[in-house]
Amino acid sequence: MSSMSIAPRIGAPIHVEGTYNLRSTGGYAARGGVTRESGLFRSDALHRIGEPGAQRLVEQGIVRIIDLRDAEELRIAPSAVPGALVETVHHPIFEGAALPKGRRNPSLVEVYRVIAVERVAALVGAVRLIADAPEGGVLVNCTAGKDRTGMVVATTLTAVGVPREQVIADYAASSENLSGEWAESMLTAFRARYGEVDDTVLELVTASPAEFIADALDVIDDTYGSAERMLLGHGIDDDALSRLQARLVA
Repeated sequence: MSSMSIAPRIGAPIHVEGTYNLRSTGGYAARGGVTRESGLFRSDALHRIGEPGAQRLVEQGIVRIIDLRDAEELRIAPSAVPGALVETVHHPIFEGAALPKGRRNPSLVEVYRVIAVERVAALVGAVRLIADAPEGGVLVNCTAGKDRTGMVVATTLTAVGVPREQVIADYAASSENLSGEWAESMLTAFRARYGEVDDTVLELVTASPAEFIADALDVIDDTYGSAERMLLGHGIDDDALSRLQARLVA
């Protein structure tokens, strides 16, 4: 594992009404430069932002939104961003379920390992959508912007040479951003639908511990050799990696 001489930078939330975990991944040291402030964004769901919030996304330079939620999540909480303002691409990481099928309340570590191994085609496909987007910023979102979004963003940042400590810090920032109002509203909705919340559900809804994304990155390295090799082995070629580098790093 590499070391950094200074503390990792953490992007502050971009204040848009109706969002809690919207932020840029700009300003991070990367291969050949620094990640662009208007390159790659991450967020929780966008169903509450309204047109003023959508206009704020345009002001940030965002031209494509990659929504990683499944069809049921979209039905319950459809994005409020008009397609005329920003293109939205629906690209579910899990088909037909927000969590892996056949697993009752899996831990976050299990979810991330499933994404890295069993859902690798969907993971790589999301990175391809970033690389192939029109000129401008790309925003990746799911419900919380921490798990499915976290895996896509961590893979992308790793692939363009952002040090692991910075990738982990970027992921872990979601925990504070989602605490309080967002977490309480999600837990209240879960209790109303399913009953009491156990520790596993509490973790799934609210947590983003640094060691969990570190474990996922280790799984990628152990399984494929590196994030770049994973991408190259599942449908991304050298040209696409070059485009990803050029669009995200200045």
